[in-house]
Amino acid sequence: MRRLSAATVLAAVLALLAGLLGASPSIAQPSSSQPSSSEPAVEAAPERLAAPTRRVKPAPMRYTPPVGVRVNDPLGDREARRRIIGHLIRTINSVPGREKIRFASWNIRSDDIVDALIAAHNRGVSVRVVLDRLNANKENVNEGVNRMQAAFKKREANRRAEMKSDVRKCVSSCRNRSGIAHTKFFLFSKAGRAEDVVIYGSNNATDLAAYGQWNDVFTIRNRANIYAEFEHVFDQMRKDKVVRQAYESYEHGPYTSYFYPYRGAGTQEDPLLRDLNDIVCAGATGGTGTNGMTKIRIAQTSMHGERGKAIAQRLRTMWQRGCDIKIVYAVFGNNVLNILRNTGRGPVPHRQIAQDWNFDGVYDRYLHMKYMAVSGRYQGKTDAEVTWNGSANWTSVALVSDEIVMRIYGAGVRKQYADWVDHLYANPPAYSRNPRVQKQRETQALLARRALVARGGNPYAGIQVN
Repeated sequence: MRRLSAATVLAAVLALLAGLLGASPSIAQPSSSQPSSSEPAVEAAPERLAAPTRRVKPAPMRYTPPVGVRVNDPLGDREARRRIIGHLIRTINSVPGREKIRFASWNIRSDDIVDALIAAHNRGVSVRVVLDRLNANKENVNEGVNRMQAAFKKREANRRAEMKSDVRKCVSSCRNRSGIAHTKFFLFSKAGRAEDVVIYGSNNATDLAAYGQWNDVFTIRNRANIYAEFEHVFDQMRKDKVVRQAYESYEHGPYTSYFYPYRGAGTQEDPLLRDLNDIVCAGATGGTGTNGMTKIRIAQTSMHGERGKAIAQRLRTMWQRGCDIKIVYAVFGNNVLNILRNTGRGPVPHRQIAQDWNFDGVYDRYLHMKYMAVSGRYQGKTDAEVTWNGSANWTSVALVSDEIVMRIYGAGVRKQYADWVDHLYANPPAYSRNPRVQKQRETQALLARRALVARGGNPYAGIQVN
């Protein structure tokens, strides 16, 4: 069979999304609360969102990347916004010569990251990058990728073949005939005092990920078996050829990895619905759940289409059975929202995390996380503490695309992820701490969106669900 072109895939996805959202998409109203940070958002009229122009000069470092959860806050101070991108850059800068860096990211648009990767190549590190061709082509020029390609052709003469650096652009999914190269994982054979470092999650290697999105990554280190499995998938992606058994899953202690495309043996049922069906609402024990009922916290960028409706129906059923559920999101189809809103128990608690910072009618700060944290009954255990995180949206496109989903057992990890949902749910993005100013700007943003829709525009046009 012939692959769909990248342009065809993108056009189909955008058309589907536009149809699902409709001409008058549901608009969630933000509250007057402001996320806490050491540098609150200013009260002056907002300006167009932009990443800073000053580049951070890569410097030799001895940074050992910490294990665990890391999230950023685009409304926080510089450290809070760059909590993930800084983690990546410090890790890159701490990889010594003759080691390896492997980057798989839907998009790469950060001069700081590009500079760090080029500097790593120049000191003898093998740097290999895979991204989707939609984000680096003649119609969508990517100067950073072009700079890397040019730089990686130099200082290669004395390197063994397996240590050469390069950039590869996948057409559709790297390991399937359709879909997109949507996964986000970053591998470092050595960084600081750690070896076999794996960093994965919702965060693309872009400035937008830091300054316009809420994202998460999880870091694993000194686990050679997990590193080898990620590297195996990366090597397949780099070839940009169809893999007959594209779906692979590995379990090591508390970690179980799921690599999509969800194609090949063992892919008869939706993996997410399978896990949701293994969750029971009543009977949580050992201090898990809420008053004996299983607690579920979800942060998800996008849920729509037939798959989205099926997932929403299952969540609706679980809510009616007493599960304690809260959901934060960026883009849900109207059919999905209708399912969540209409239950015998009242609406499933859900809140949109998206903001039109410059009042042009288009959302430009929004949730980009893709995870679920469960405390309670799961797969026969009555005191389970488990989290699913990674790069996959809850859409049909995700199943045919390159994705990483990881299931992690552990109370500490589950709590960190659940607490972040609770924080965002209670503190959606605000324009001001002053209630009067907040109300004025809420109204201004609402009127701008209505005017845009009346002109045939799309308030979601600025949201990169990828």
